[in-house]
Amino acid sequence: MKILPLMSAALVACSVIAAPAIASDKQLQMQIDALTERLSELEQRIDSIEKKPTTVTRTTIIKTDNSLPVPTNPGDWQDTTNWVHIKVGMDYQDVRDLLGEPLKIRRGATEFWYYTEQKFDGPHLKFLFKKVNAWKAPEGIAGTD
Repeated sequence: MKILPLMSAALVACSVIAAPAIASDKQLQMQIDALTERLSELEQRIDSIEKKPTTVTRTTIIKTDNSLPVPTNPGDWQDTTNWVHIKVGMDYQDVRDLLGEPLKIRRGATEFWYYTEQKFDGPHLKFLFKKVNAWKAPEGIAGTD
């Protein structure tokens, strides 16, 4: 008969010891559920980002000093305010953004972009190693050549 109170005491002791473990299991399950939900949200965000088309556009920021007029029509070679911003070392895209597409391009070791049928007598740019090396602006605008 002494076994019954001893077994009862053992069961009470086990339940006291197991109670925090059960509570911990519930807490762990709640944390696992919260993490699973967060993971699902993050996966959905990644999916939406990966599905968006990626287009990269380049915008040339034309740095000016206060003495130069601000370009009013970027992309228009006939606008004189664009030509004063041409600088040695500009790349193809910088020039396209500023003056637009040339009428004709002559490729070779040295590349020339012509903006009229006049070729060398008209406005043009000379590129060396894919960078502006020299240019002739339209009449009345300072340029190099």
